[in-house]
Amino acid sequence: MVSVTGALALVSAALYLDGRTRFSRDLNFGIPGLRTKLWFQRLVNNNDISMYNRFEDQCLLRPHSIALIFEDHSYTWRDLELASNRMAHWYKSRGIGSKDRVAMFMSNSPLFVISWLALLKIKAVAAFINNQIVGPVLLHSLKTANSDVLVFDYELRGALEESILGIRELGYKTIVTVTRKDQVLTRFDEYLKGPEERFFDFMEWQECSAEGFSRASREDVVIGDAVALIYTSGTTGFPKAAVMDHGRCTPIIGIGQSWISGSSVVLARKFSTTGFWKDVREHDVTLIQYIGELCRYLVNTPEDPELDKAHKVRLMFGNGLRPDIWRKFQERFGVATVFESYTMSEATSALFNLTSGEDGAGAVGFRGPLVRAFQGGLCIVKVDLDTEELIKDKDGYCIEASELITLADSKKMENRFVGYYNQPKLSQAKLIQNVFVQGDQYMRTGDLLYRTKDNFWYFADRAGDTFRWKGENVSTAEVADTLGHVEGVASCTVYGVTVPGQDGKAGMVAVVLKDSYWQEDKNAPVSAVAAPVEHVSEAGERDASVPVPAPVTVPHKLNEKALEDFMDRLGKHARKRLPSYAIPRFVRICESELEITGTFKNKKVELKKEGFDLEKVHERLYWWTQKGRYVLFGRKQLDELHAGRARL
Repeated sequence: MVSVTGALALVSAALYLDGRTRFSRDLNFGIPGLRTKLWFQRLVNNNDISMYNRFEDQCLLRPHSIALIFEDHSYTWRDLELASNRMAHWYKSRGIGSKDRVAMFMSNSPLFVISWLALLKIKAVAAFINNQIVGPVLLHSLKTANSDVLVFDYELRGALEESILGIRELGYKTIVTVTRKDQVLTRFDEYLKGPEERFFDFMEWQECSAEGFSRASREDVVIGDAVALIYTSGTTGFPKAAVMDHGRCTPIIGIGQSWISGSSVVLARKFSTTGFWKDVREHDVTLIQYIGELCRYLVNTPEDPELDKAHKVRLMFGNGLRPDIWRKFQERFGVATVFESYTMSEATSALFNLTSGEDGAGAVGFRGPLVRAFQGGLCIVKVDLDTEELIKDKDGYCIEASELITLADSKKMENRFVGYYNQPKLSQAKLIQNVFVQGDQYMRTGDLLYRTKDNFWYFADRAGDTFRWKGENVSTAEVADTLGHVEGVASCTVYGVTVPGQDGKAGMVAVVLKDSYWQEDKNAPVSAVAAPVEHVSEAGERDASVPVPAPVTVPHKLNEKALEDFMDRLGKHARKRLPSYAIPRFVRICESELEITGTFKNKKVELKKEGFDLEKVHERLYWWTQKGRYVLFGRKQLDELHAGRARL
């Protein structure tokens, strides 16, 4: 028999080893992960892979239970099923069928869910158009969807009306609002219009048949069939349509998780710091989904000792929770467990971290031996931060270091790369071959991560031309292209800068103005200095040591009136052409040309380091105000930022 002392020694040893190896944490991930993998394989084997079938399962199990709560209205599983049946019949009556695409330009609402369910049950594909985009970006997204049907919320009609000619040219023949006709016609401006004066029609799906669609009709759905197009802003400019298929969509889309578990979803039209906890308490919410920015907003609200912990939330899940907010949020609001994840719409793998205390707080993932066994293919490789090119060893293979890459193997269900819809070149650009051995293939994420000896993975920064602000990805190429159309811009480059107390990076644009914005400064001394510059001989040989007389340098200064007019036009253009989150919060007026690489890309590393630091930047700076315009940025404004009084 083992003595009490011996037993205690064994327990102590086990606890010590677990603390060193975190084997219990590995089991917490490894076993559920294996079960999920086996469950999913059974669905594939039984031709039951359609995502809609998961919703239908809940309709059969609990038809009269609450599935969705929105603005004090409750919808049962049966309610959503019947409504989506009717809308599906409307879509069918317009010729929509298997693999056809429908552009959805909608806000959070039950109608969004109903429309998506309707398309899923007839095997059509919803293209989720970001409801914050306008102008050229909106047209590009609609073009990529390659559809001729557009459904929208009436409240978003302004953005469509502004671009309606371009939308028609793209071939959109059916443009309908899902908002009820009687609700729209109560508005005075619409009541007076005749049908021929509107650019849209009414869906009027409520009168269609409520008859369902057989499960057998979806048996031909395969794992790679698309269920939705989700637009993501990357490093190459305009939004790209990531294909979410039946094998990857369920765990990523928030509401899809309820279709597996049968839980009720409380949905809000927009996030509100005052309304969030009110909804949580009123509806006895036990799990909340987040993006990191929302958590910061909530932490920054005034504390209320009586209400902060007056809720039943036991777990929060999402992504982007900053390490400095993580524990503050848990301690203030009393949420015991955080399930943080790292993934991308187009990624071939993901990272997960489930933690309840200090251990692992701030990490985007944990990968012990068991997790690595059933989920391989995640590596970090060395990258040049200026050129974004991978750095390789003498044999031409990648070196493990910083940027996360994920295995892209079409032969493996869990590592297949679907890519972007209707954009083969952009899809191919995400892939790299012969990374560690000949013939392998990985997908670049553009994110810099690092891992610790105890198997935790942490997010460091973006490696490419994309940063996150206000919970959205901002493409620097897209913003630079948009602002480059403003008269007066000779060149510009966009980058993200860190702002004290803010999540993500705020956009900053460095602008080189055309010569007409500069005038001779007669009060400054004229200089001419001979300097060693590259000299080319008659024989074509280069010699950088030959002194060549430098041109006479005449000092210039900005034309203040012209600059004031330019900044006014820049602000108006940004407000009209960019989503609010993509508008640069800072502008730097450069006094010299931007530095470029050998491949003609702007060097941004030094610009990022300098940011809006007045000790390092001696050029004119502006910042974006709540009034929607740019004003001069100086010491007073910098102090406001550091004190947390400024709102960007």
